[in-house]
Amino acid sequence: MQVRVSPGSVALDEPDDCSSFKLLLAKEARTNLPALLQTASAGKLDHEDVLVSVDWIRSECTGRIGMGWNYRFANMLVYAAGKGWLSDDGTHVRAHIETDSGEPADS
Repeated sequence: MQVRVSPGSVALDEPDDCSSFKLLLAKEARTNLPALLQTASAGKLDHEDVLVSVDWIRSECTGRIGMGWNYRFANMLVYAAGKGWLSDDGTHVRAHIETDSGEPADS
């Protein structure tokens, strides 16, 4: 599962894949990332990462996922919680930011 942020949109790619999670950021969207996330109700910037809304993920997956997705997604959130990547209230999951070239965003 990947959150893809481009200058004009925030979208969820590979919604059925609950085995990985990251945010792919187009270099052209870097300066507008907080506003793009807020406009899409997708999440918020948190230091070097993004806290992505669990509700936004679920809404983006509607009609695009296979059987067993709810179980796999719940397991992904449990794993994230165990690593400290889930907010205390369970509403946001932490995503590492990479540029769309595969490099870390801070490079």
